[in-house]
Amino acid sequence: MLELSNGSFEPVRGSKINYMALKIILSLLFILFLTPQVSAKDYTLEEATTNITIDPGGVAHIEESISYTFDGDYSYVYRVINTSTGESIRNIEGYCSNDSCEFRVETTPEGYRLIGELPEPVPADLTFFISYDYYGAVKVNDDISEFQMQWGKEWERPLGSLKVNITFPVEDESEILYWTHPAVYTQEDKLERNVLNLKTKEIPPSHWYGVKAVFPRVESQNSGFVKVEDAEKLDEILASEKKYQQKESSLESLYRVTSYILVFVLLFPVLVYFRYGREPETGNKEKTDYEEKTGYEDKTSIEEKTDYKNKTSYEERVSCEEKYETETPGMLQKELYSNPKPAVVNAIMEGKMGIPTMDGFTATFMDLANSGYISLRNLESRESGSAHVLDREQEDFMIEFGEEKHSRNKRDLPELEDFEEDILGLLKEIAAGRKISWREFKKGLESKTDFYKFNVSWGKRVQAHTEIDRFFQSAGSTYMNWFSRAILAAAIVFYIAVSGYFPSDDFPRVSGINTLIALIGIWGFLLTKNSGVFTKVFGHWTPEGILCYEYWKDFKEYITDLAALKKYPPESIKAWDSYLAYAASLGVAKQAFQNMSLIVPFEQIKESRFYPISYYYYNQSGNGSENTPSPPYQGRNGELGAGNAGSGFEERDGGTK
Repeated sequence: MLELSNGSFEPVRGSKINYMALKIILSLLFILFLTPQVSAKDYTLEEATTNITIDPGGVAHIEESISYTFDGDYSYVYRVINTSTGESIRNIEGYCSNDSCEFRVETTPEGYRLIGELPEPVPADLTFFISYDYYGAVKVNDDISEFQMQWGKEWERPLGSLKVNITFPVEDESEILYWTHPAVYTQEDKLERNVLNLKTKEIPPSHWYGVKAVFPRVESQNSGFVKVEDAEKLDEILASEKKYQQKESSLESLYRVTSYILVFVLLFPVLVYFRYGREPETGNKEKTDYEEKTGYEDKTSIEEKTDYKNKTSYEERVSCEEKYETETPGMLQKELYSNPKPAVVNAIMEGKMGIPTMDGFTATFMDLANSGYISLRNLESRESGSAHVLDREQEDFMIEFGEEKHSRNKRDLPELEDFEEDILGLLKEIAAGRKISWREFKKGLESKTDFYKFNVSWGKRVQAHTEIDRFFQSAGSTYMNWFSRAILAAAIVFYIAVSGYFPSDDFPRVSGINTLIALIGIWGFLLTKNSGVFTKVFGHWTPEGILCYEYWKDFKEYITDLAALKKYPPESIKAWDSYLAYAASLGVAKQAFQNMSLIVPFEQIKESRFYPISYYYYNQSGNGSENTPSPPYQGRNGELGAGNAGSGFEERDGGTK
């Protein structure tokens, strides 16, 4: 809801963090960690070996072993062998170490499943042995014979090491060409005469490792033993493998380049900050403390410095311009400090690039009351109703338009800016007649479906009055906005392109590059998501903006410093009312009202235009608890009575909905 706050926030669409849900999730995770894992079980694949002998007829005799370590009970171990058209396995045998399993074979649409049924209890260490003859494993082309085989795709755990020995039906190693895929897994490879010996590093789960070899055509042309294809394939295979090797070698360079890009992306905000985010020197080298800045030693300086509504006293007070006139002559415009609009102050000090926050909305509402366009009063007993009971969390008061006792004649009212007219028009639009209660106004805002659109439009109108470029240079922030969106989009495109060109199954090394790209994308997303937070980091105040910022910062410190206010209080309730509107624009209205309630006697607070609001804070503060009257309502005769309608802004954590 619309409220007085001690900080600013923006009217954006978004959801708040559900802290209760977060607590529940964290509690559940804590319980899960404390719960003993009584049913936990696991296994590891220590190593696997494969011995392949290709006979002169092209049939491959294969012997394999897979070593497991078990922790818990399992039903079986297995090896999947996928075959394609023209391929089959025969003479299948299998067993486990110490004869600790029963072997069986299942056929599947993809090929074969060789299974070892495990006993109970399952041995901690077990090796599964299988052997079979593979028909159709060798493809005979017009120029060469071709053999290839893969392992590991079905394994759900990392394989510690794979050893492969292949004996080819040739006499000399010069007749054999071979390639391993992915090459990054190969730890050792050695070709001696007609035997190829391979050893791998650890193979991640669900990843495959394969070998491909070509050698002279085998003697047999029996299609029952080998697959026959009437084509010359050597040049095609060589070209394919050359392309693969080029891709593989390019990954190292790509990883290095991506690393450099990541470093640049991380350092770019720092470079932008040093170039555009640092404040220029104003010549005011000597820093004074708070008492010196706010003029503790001189009561007049505080009252005059913060008497924003009195244009005639401007020349006599110690202004921000006079404070720095020797360093920046002619830099400031007096009208900025003599009569600024609270929403404009909010947009410059608390907003984003001159766009006000909801505190600016609230401050404009209060300034309309202080200027006489609207008036605030306590509810009459007939307006509050017999069912209305005081609820400090649901304060209420009446907003009226054009009541003579609370406003000056029309010709004496200050001229409104367009954004002030918008707020006044919104009040009248929601009001049924010439008045509306605060609670009804808030309900009207809740039900107003286009309020977000109104707020955006209203913010732009305020921005047009801020002349923000005069006070704040946002080039660095603009560059960062472009940069963050560019790297986010580039990271997405780059990730898709790299993943498509380098499939992770064929090029495991690409996972490291994808991780770097993901980090770049995340960094771009964070910068984009928090662009509003970084606006003032990558931009900087102009010399005039620094003085403006210090001017209103001094006021913010003064209006929230109880000791300063007690020592040098505003001279009148009228001055207090002006200060309260600016305090709201700076997000410290609550503190200002509370300080006012501790300093100003209750009888004087009743003269304030914001009495229906300030009464609540007076009652909260405990000021004069013995003399403080009970919560008032306004009777039919205009006198205060005890009992019902309290006052003030509803205190909640949200903004206007």
